Amino acid sequence: MEFRDLRYFIDLVESESYHATAQKNQVTQPAISAMVKRLEEECGVQLVFKKSSRSSLVITPAGQVLYKRAKKLVKEENSIKIEVKRANAKNFRLGYSELAGKAWLAPVITHLNQGRMLANIETKEEPSHLLEQHLREGRFDVIVFSRLSDEPLPGIKTTTLQRYQYVLAVAEDSPLAKLDEIRIAQIKDTPLIMRHKRFLSRISLDRLFAKTGFQPAKKLIVDNIDASLQLVQRGMGVTYLMDIAVQTIPGIKAIPLVASQRSYCYSSMGIRENFMPNEIQKQYLNILQQHQDLD
Repeated sequence: MEFRDLRYFIDLVESESYHATAQKNQVTQPAISAMVKRLEEECGVQLVFKKSSRSSLVITPAGQVLYKRAKKLVKEENSIKIEVKRANAKNFRLGYSELAGKAWLAPVITHLNQGRMLANIETKEEPSHLLEQHLREGRFDVIVFSRLSDEPLPGIKTTTLQRYQYVLAVAEDSPLAKLDEIRIAQIKDTPLIMRHKRFLSRISLDRLFAKTGFQPAKKLIVDNIDASLQLVQRGMGVTYLMDIAVQTIPGIKAIPLVASQRSYCYSSMGIRENFMPNEIQKQYLNILQQHQDLD
């Protein structure tokens, strides 16, 4: 049983099409039919069938079992390739998100500089959802990222560094700045500056809208945090961000939401579960682990 056949079979089950599977893998349809025949001969059971040439592909119970087990095996194969490739590497790759890395990265870089270890480290800033994906693909050895829940992530060992609260950032001379806490409905007449849907603050905000039934009458979509805060400073509206993004910004006050509407974000360190660091990578990991506690 070859991994190539298993990959083809996974694609066949998911697409339910010999033609689509052949196109995706740049082979002929007879090659996919031959793959099915090989697997059925090896397993001794029928895996798929069609009642007629025009009917949908039917996956037998045996085929479903093979599909589920094959998914795990192919995932493990990819993991093995990643870890073997990294075993001889003489560098260390660290990914971080804009806000999660803000309070954490500077002391780590300072520590590495004192140990003359900056030459072999590569750092890159990316959105949190891309960091998770790229860690699994082996593009990073460690990531520092944000997430809305501290629930476990498949394939990633996580350590929570710190919890942050989402707040409304308002101009200091705004009437809203006099409040100790705020209900989201109280900004119904104020433009709300929001990030695009791929960002965690927007996901959190959309969940709040769904929970409360509130929708802003006026809204502006801005990706950049600094630009959003500058607009708030100029009295152009309010924005919804993690409290760490608002701290020490002149002319802006962070107002927490009422307890029933509060949401939190977790700054976390992530490492692949199967990561087997070499001696160089272990040195970097040891330093990173010394900086886990940000409280």
